[in-house]
Amino acid sequence: MKRTGAQAIHANALRVFDYLAARDALPAAACDAVIGFGVFDLKLPRFCGELYVAGHARRIIFTGGVGAGSADLGQPEADAWCAALLKAYPQIPRDHIILENRSTNTGENVRFTTELLARQHPALTLGHGIKTVLVVAAPSRLRRVRLTLQQLQPRLHILGQHPGSSFAEELALYASKGLDFVAHLTGELDRIVDYAARGWILPEPLPLPIVAAHHHLKQVRLPLQP
Repeated sequence: MKRTGAQAIHANALRVFDYLAARDALPAAACDAVIGFGVFDLKLPRFCGELYVAGHARRIIFTGGVGAGSADLGQPEADAWCAALLKAYPQIPRDHIILENRSTNTGENVRFTTELLARQHPALTLGHGIKTVLVVAAPSRLRRVRLTLQQLQPRLHILGQHPGSSFAEELALYASKGLDFVAHLTGELDRIVDYAARGWILPEPLPLPIVAAHHHLKQVRLPLQP
């Protein structure tokens, strides 16, 4: 049976989302840190707290100033994430939380965090004191964030995680902020291709089904409704 336009958009958007949001299994042993890459979704810092409390990470690092993904937070992402984390998990020691709150994009997230750790926490430098990390990011951003970190910090052993948010949940969340989720997904794929060509992230050729889905979604003119 031939799909309607909306059905085809949904199927291709879901395919792209599943590719971008692929997670790793949680490790048996604790990682040196969980690094949360800031965005407007405050369930993500609570998830970082969940990982810490469950013994999956020894430190929590939040990175993010005010950027394109901040939406209506009204303050640097790292600061908003820290407040949300401590509200949910007040038992977490404050000296186990490190904040980088100046970065405005993913490359700066990594660079500014690297510089901050080297300057203020030399025992916890990336690739040396911190060798294994759980990376937490919005599901649709997770693959690009991981590829960025792999390019800029190749010594790290990186495991990507998010709370398991579904496509429908993310679509509704973006719609609540007045954002077009389909456009966001296609933009993420554009960045993965373009940034790899510029040497900003680790190159990773898109699988052919994702290339086809990407091509279809770029022709879409109407946002997908939740």
